[in-house]
Amino acid sequence: MDIRLENLTKTFSNKDKTHETIAVNDFSFTIKSGHLVGLLGPSGCGKSTTLFLLAGLLTPTSGKIFFGDEDVTALPPEKRGIGLVFQNYALYPHMTVYDNIAFPLRNSKSFKEEHKDAKERKMEIDKIVQETARIVAIEELLDRKPAQLSGGQQQRVAIARAIAKKPKVLLLDEPLSNLDARLRIQTREEIRRIQKATGITTVFVTHDQEEAMSITDEIIIMKSGVIQQINEPQETYIHPANVFVAQFLGNPPINMFPVKVEGGHFVLNDKRAIRTVLPDGDYQMGIRPESFNLCEAGTDESVDAEVVFKATIGRDSQVRFNINGKLCEALIESDRQVAEGGMASFTLKRSGVHLFDTAGERIELW
Repeated sequence: MDIRLENLTKTFSNKDKTHETIAVNDFSFTIKSGHLVGLLGPSGCGKSTTLFLLAGLLTPTSGKIFFGDEDVTALPPEKRGIGLVFQNYALYPHMTVYDNIAFPLRNSKSFKEEHKDAKERKMEIDKIVQETARIVAIEELLDRKPAQLSGGQQQRVAIARAIAKKPKVLLLDEPLSNLDARLRIQTREEIRRIQKATGITTVFVTHDQEEAMSITDEIIIMKSGVIQQINEPQETYIHPANVFVAQFLGNPPINMFPVKVEGGHFVLNDKRAIRTVLPDGDYQMGIRPESFNLCEAGTDESVDAEVVFKATIGRDSQVRFNINGKLCEALIESDRQVAEGGMASFTLKRSGVHLFDTAGERIELW
């Protein structure tokens, strides 16, 4: 089922209504049926507010929300057909895993109306619980209670409970934030597998770029309640719309520094280094750390820079160069010889070089 937001806005006022905060500012976008979309951005950017608007836990100040062709803007959460998973799982500690999954079915008025006979209803609940447990791979845990489970297992139980009632839309609010690093990787892959197996249109809120980049079909990057860019993860990384997106995606982060164009060349460390057709003037250049290629001095379009730091970390060396008065971090192969305190020459991979105007908006460079 498609999700469509039209000019969605949510503002919050303080107690005496003398100040308003715009948490979501004129959102318009469509999530395709069966897709997993990530809402990504720093804390306070409005991503959880957007999720709560989709869930019906908050009422928009203006705008509309559609699930398919149905306007659900004014519908309460229980009538929207959603499954919602919070970061704290919210499992019932006194219930078994089986009973946690079965709980929303046993308390669903529509489910009771559909299955009026108590015996038939019990059999249908058992069928759904067993099938859901199989999908999320927790069949052997049905008799346990939440305290007997690991964090990753509890998360899968929470997802199973959310999808047991066959929701039209699955909403996940930072579901991995309570897990350790290794378990986060395993569980995010499980979430992707489950989402593909069920085909449920899913919205995944996170502040972790790696999570969003690794499992989503599309990411929506937000800042201060405003959409900055909507695109497939890799396309967003390769073609950031502005400086904020470029700096938010990437670890280590992109190197940003001022640059001039003079006579058809970018000036790097007082040398006309890279040819361009752009007019003379001031710009902002971003270079991804993985985009530096060491080369021989005097190579065409090469840049000479002082090496101010080097540390070898496994297969890569982390190197910092001084470029146009800014320290820039590079990742190079650890077997390449470069000496701290000396000079090095490098060329740049074009795919990792980005240019922005002085207002921070992208300029197509190549």
